[in-house]
Amino acid sequence: MLQTGLYYPYVHLRDESWAKAAALYWRNLARVVPPGFPVRDRDAIKELNDAGFLRTTDPQPAAEAVAPAFVSAIRENTDALRARFAVGERRFTERWQSAPALSATARTLTGLYPEEVPDALQEALREAGLARRSARGYVGDRLVWWLAVDPAVAWAYKCAITEELARRTAFAPVTDQLNAFTATGEWSSERVADTLLDRAEPRIGREAAQSRLALMAVQCVLPADLRNVPTEKILRLRTQYADEFTAFAAAIEAAAADIANATREVTDRAAFELHLQGAFERSIAQPLASLRKAMNGLKLNTIVTALTIKPEVTVSGTGLAWLAGGPATAVSTGIAFAALATRQAVARERDALVTSSPAGYLLKVERDVKPATLLRRAGRSIARTTGVGI
Repeated sequence: MLQTGLYYPYVHLRDESWAKAAALYWRNLARVVPPGFPVRDRDAIKELNDAGFLRTTDPQPAAEAVAPAFVSAIRENTDALRARFAVGERRFTERWQSAPALSATARTLTGLYPEEVPDALQEALREAGLARRSARGYVGDRLVWWLAVDPAVAWAYKCAITEELARRTAFAPVTDQLNAFTATGEWSSERVADTLLDRAEPRIGREAAQSRLALMAVQCVLPADLRNVPTEKILRLRTQYADEFTAFAAAIEAAAADIANATREVTDRAAFELHLQGAFERSIAQPLASLRKAMNGLKLNTIVTALTIKPEVTVSGTGLAWLAGGPATAVSTGIAFAALATRQAVARERDALVTSSPAGYLLKVERDVKPATLLRRAGRSIARTTGVGI
């Protein structure tokens, strides 16, 4: 069943190409926006937001739920956490960094918006020397205040909020940061401490397999310059191929379920990634290659049939000869009618192939999203009309 994705750990989508690819799979993409947060989206993201693809989720209830685990972890491991993540006089920027290496000690601080951090947790962080209140940047004439913390602390907290929101909303956590902490599983005080102090094996995150597979599949047919593909074209494709998408979504869901079952005992991340790649090949890449081959075969058969059909076997051609003025016209008319009927039959077979195949949606996205010259567009229109194109 198609779900709403829950984007984390940022508010702003960092990669326009990733956002467009996500829009070709998720019905909606929810993002966590604290009240009053200064949202400043790029133009392409604004278009997706204006079209209703992006939805806003308030993190405050989830933050209240997970904050006690962080408070407990801080109070029980103050010295160890301070040794790693003390803010001191470290420089602060509100621009988030990529996933941090937990062993680093000289990273620039990043910012949590105060409205998403309950007062008790803010107090615990400041008392332990793990946070300080900092002002940086204006929105209009308003100075924006942040809770400056080490990026590792911010990432763990954001992922914990995401997990709680996912539980409350049944949205599926999805991220464009492959090395982020998994946002699934219970974030107890023990897990908070073990994660920050690097005392536990990283979780594999099987629950994200569906979103990973879906985006791998969509991205495999998209042009490298997806950033330059108009957002309005992406939005049009979302609704244009509903039947094809249904088959595609079902295949992704089934493949993700198979991965979850097959890797239930797997604890090695590299091995899990191999399983994920294998599922992609079996459920997406191979069916797509087979569908392309089948479509090419249909085109060839149509042309051969049209050229080799025998005019004397066409009843319609003989009957029309007397009305049209003679045997020559009867022959040409017979070929035309027979060829048209064959092409229409092939068109029906083509449509059935594309609609039923899990890769049919991808084939149509691939065709429509890539730039085409005027001549190619005209040729494609003619091919579609005569039954030899998709």
